Amino acid sequence: MAIMPANSTIAQHARSAVGPLLGLALALVLAITALAAGAAPAHADDQGDRAITRYDVTATANPDGTIDVMLDFAFDFADTPGHGPYLTLVTRQEIADDPDHYRVLEITDVQAMSPSGAPAEVHTEDDDNGLVIRIGDESIDDVSGVQDYVVSYTVAGIPNSGVGAGGEDEIYWNVIGSAWEIPLEDISVSVVAAAPVVEADCRVGDVGSRNRCESFTVDGGSATFTQGRLEPGEGMSVILAYPPDSFGGVQPILAPRRTLSNSLGVDGPAGIVAGVAAVAGLALVAVRARRRGRDREYLGLTPGLAPTSVDDGGTGPRRKRPVAVQFTPPQGVRPGEVGTLTDEVADPHDVTATIIDLAVRGYLTIEEIPAEGKDEPDWRLIRTPDRDWTGLADFEVTLLRGFFPHSSAQETTLTALSSTFHEVMAGAQQDLYAEVVSRGWFAESPQRVRNRWIGRGIAAMVLGIFATLLLGLLLGLAVLGLPLIVVGILTLALSRSAPARTAAGTAVLAQALGFKQYLEKAEANQIRFEEGEDIFSAYLPFAIAFGVAERWAALFSELAAQGAPVPQPTWYIGPHYAVGTAFWASGFASSINSFNDIATTAIAATPASSGGSGFSSGGGFSGGGIGGGGGGGW
Repeated sequence: MAIMPANSTIAQHARSAVGPLLGLALALVLAITALAAGAAPAHADDQGDRAITRYDVTATANPDGTIDVMLDFAFDFADTPGHGPYLTLVTRQEIADDPDHYRVLEITDVQAMSPSGAPAEVHTEDDDNGLVIRIGDESIDDVSGVQDYVVSYTVAGIPNSGVGAGGEDEIYWNVIGSAWEIPLEDISVSVVAAAPVVEADCRVGDVGSRNRCESFTVDGGSATFTQGRLEPGEGMSVILAYPPDSFGGVQPILAPRRTLSNSLGVDGPAGIVAGVAAVAGLALVAVRARRRGRDREYLGLTPGLAPTSVDDGGTGPRRKRPVAVQFTPPQGVRPGEVGTLTDEVADPHDVTATIIDLAVRGYLTIEEIPAEGKDEPDWRLIRTPDRDWTGLADFEVTLLRGFFPHSSAQETTLTALSSTFHEVMAGAQQDLYAEVVSRGWFAESPQRVRNRWIGRGIAAMVLGIFATLLLGLLLGLAVLGLPLIVVGILTLALSRSAPARTAAGTAVLAQALGFKQYLEKAEANQIRFEEGEDIFSAYLPFAIAFGVAERWAALFSELAAQGAPVPQPTWYIGPHYAVGTAFWASGFASSINSFNDIATTAIAATPASSGGSGFSSGGGFSGGGIGGGGGGGW
């Protein structure tokens, strides 16, 4: 049984013991490790030039395996008076070849006295891995000079019975640990036993050192080891072999140790239970997601068609079937609604598509203007005078009121919207969700369904993490908490596909996807114009909602270059004042693409601050501007 070397402080033992269990939650491990690493031992003090000028250890190894220890030493307070000395004794250590247990030392009957007359009250403090012994009076802190102390105690758990090559009993004892913060001089260690010493050795120095002590002698059952000096952090270990059964076959004292492997409990019935629970939980979530998140469709009808009466046909789960190309958008459906229906999300580009659609329909005009100090242009949105908003959808009215909040407001710019439009944007998105529900395309807001699944997933993961830690710590059955974590992860992963369209929504979706194919694949020679019809403007908002605006604009630039009678949009004002072909050749398509990109970014921006003047209200103040940061000690 190989014992792990004692660390330099009791606190370090604590970190090494707790760390493996808390490895189940990496973030918690890092936090606790950082805190522990920065904490000083509770007994740490300014040691100055203090030193142990004489240190004699007499240890009597009893046949029952206990050892009576007496420490007789001289403590030099030097230039730093205090209460007295303290000792730290390791009581629990890791075992290199047994990760499931700690090696335990039981220390009892601690006593102290001072032949030189110094205060010698005993104060002990236990933690998980060690015992701190303070000697002195808490009310007296001016003890000085060189004082003699005698400390005695009994320790059980040191001998290792039958571990030698010939079955010998051994004592392998770190009689002086490496946690001393002051030097020790004139060291003598004497170990006495009823049985004769078969073999003896000792090691001194830092942990892992193989340097021998300066001298040792053996006389029957007595062995004496000496060392002139040990620096702070250096220790001394003695190794003694005795005939078999010298200590009555006493075995090391072991205590359970929680580690990642034995806390999981994978090898026992808990592992089977956890596996079954995980599979059942995953299956339940997957089935629920498929049932609740699967679109419905009208049975017996071509995709895109709806029954002519409520009694025609029934509905069932939607099947994946090809949709036919549609040359026109769904009748009576606005671009923002189409975008929300298609991906179940009211995206910023759905709002941008609505802005263009309102302009095409005559509710506002978009004017391209130079942006001060920038290479990219800006755009002015100009309200159409006396145009009645009655009959518009709620999300459209919300946008127009966001652009023109009162009757006297006649215009705004995209630059201005980037700092004021955040709340309006959120309101328009909520209105879009409400609109697709009111049209009967969804039974419930897709956003609300997603948020509910996300909330459940996070709750399952958090509960699973706590269960894993608690069950691992108390019962060694952390594996029983893992299914909750796995189920939570799957729930989060399926949250985006959780919303489901109704049969009516699926019918409109088929029409929308068919029209999207047309916008994506139509060639210039396939575009047909009716007299006076501006098909470019009519379909551009849908192209924005589908993410194919750049292709749609380029297609009409190509048509204009070929001499086709492409109408000139009347809702857009800019530097493209040429007529007909020259209008398209002068960069209008590029400007539309830029407007789409910049508008989507601007309306989705979260304002950082009001941007007020730093010279008003008395000339500004520290922390009153945008940004910042800092750091320091604690």
